[in-house]
Amino acid sequence: MNKREVFKDCTGIAVMKEGKVLLGLRQDGQGWGLAGGKKEAGETLEACARRELKEEFGLEAIDLEYVGIVEAEATIKGVEKLVAPSIYVCNRYIGELNIDKDEHEEYIWVDLREALKIEKIFPPSREGIKLVLEYFGIIIN
Repeated sequence: MNKREVFKDCTGIAVMKEGKVLLGLRQDGQGWGLAGGKKEAGETLEACARRELKEEFGLEAIDLEYVGIVEAEATIKGVEKLVAPSIYVCNRYIGELNIDKDEHEEYIWVDLREALKIEKIFPPSREGIKLVLEYFGIIIN
């Protein structure tokens, strides 16, 4: 049996404000997603999460809490991969929300309890949102 390689050097960040999570509509056509991305050489996963949040949404995390790892299929630069991002929650941040138009078309704040009802969500972000719901003790059916 051939074991499939899992890409783990990546992150997802759930930015929270008043019970809502920040999602960006990805430019690659894969739907709505959390901030996040691939770790650079010599970078820790937490540093990656902080950098990606700043690059994609212009926000600097004050509080960043690791909540776990999820696994999902994703198309990365046209290639199907199994990815396992480390998921972080950011409850406090500074900066002006300003999306990187190379990464996202637009952004929305969605009630965390309603986020999974959005039809098109990037699969790793969907799994990350499930983990964040669990982290906050919110039961989903």
